[in-house]
Amino acid sequence: MKLSHGYGRRVLIVAAILVAAVAFAVWYLTATPGASHRGPLPPLDANGRGLAESLKAHVTGVASEEHNVGRPEALERSARYIETALAKLRYAVSRQEFETEGVKVRNLEVSLGSGTRLVVIGAHYDSARDAVGANDNGSGVAALIELARFLKTIQPAQGLEVRLVFYVNEELPWFGTDKMGSYVHSKGLASEGKEVVAMLSLETIGWYSENFDSQRYPFPFSLFYPSKGNFIGFVANLGSRSLMHRVVGSFRRAVAFPSEGVAAPESIPGIGWSDQWAYWKFGWPAVMVTDTAPFRYPHYHSPHDTPDKLDYGRLARVVKGLEGVLRDLAAPAP
Repeated sequence: MKLSHGYGRRVLIVAAILVAAVAFAVWYLTATPGASHRGPLPPLDANGRGLAESLKAHVTGVASEEHNVGRPEALERSARYIETALAKLRYAVSRQEFETEGVKVRNLEVSLGSGTRLVVIGAHYDSARDAVGANDNGSGVAALIELARFLKTIQPAQGLEVRLVFYVNEELPWFGTDKMGSYVHSKGLASEGKEVVAMLSLETIGWYSENFDSQRYPFPFSLFYPSKGNFIGFVANLGSRSLMHRVVGSFRRAVAFPSEGVAAPESIPGIGWSDQWAYWKFGWPAVMVTDTAPFRYPHYHSPHDTPDKLDYGRLARVVKGLEGVLRDLAAPAP
């Protein structure tokens, strides 16, 4: 069949428009400020090595055994470790208690500053069923304890309160229900008339690999992101894209460590798989900080997710970067 010159031209125009639309969509989802660190990591100084040891102690104290509603005594031991660590930093720890299957459980919270506008940084401390939970999510809890230490050194902007929250019941079967600790927390903030201007969920942040093909992704992200699982990821829904940009920019200015960011529809597997989901439900901007969990970590949700598996030197670098993020989020708006 012979095509007319005009028809062929129209096909080329449509194809060009489609290519441009796809290119714009890829840019919109994956563009981030600055550049990810490439090459060898600088050596840890004495402070960094001390931070790594502290992080290891916290992970061991919180996540050396399965701890969840099905193992309430172990869950209580994890909660008490967190409370004791925060008390040593001279915080008054607030408890948000509720009941799950006849077990009294609690979120734990410390704060600095005051106001109706909130920055929330959180990590869940329960483990999945039949899992020890050192990386998921003892790593996030350990980082949050050390961020609580750092928070003592800054003064939030006027009218801004920074809250650090340790959530219970993030794992199934409570994820996405009214018994999920972060949902209980965010619902409480909404009922109080608070406005969350930024939320970070620290979720499984302690395992890294320099091996090619150590990193997987849900389609289509395998086309755009590195195959080495040596980076920390910042994951947002489309409504939190500007917050993700701000956080990635702050992180990259604070530390030399590989980092990637994405803002994508919540329907893509993995985008909403942590406590940031609960804050999205109330229309607030929230970003997950993660090593990508099941897309990288070979011991995800297993009895082998134990404290010896984590890379505490790299985790310490991530925490230093998050200190820079926290400082920027707590500062007066530009």
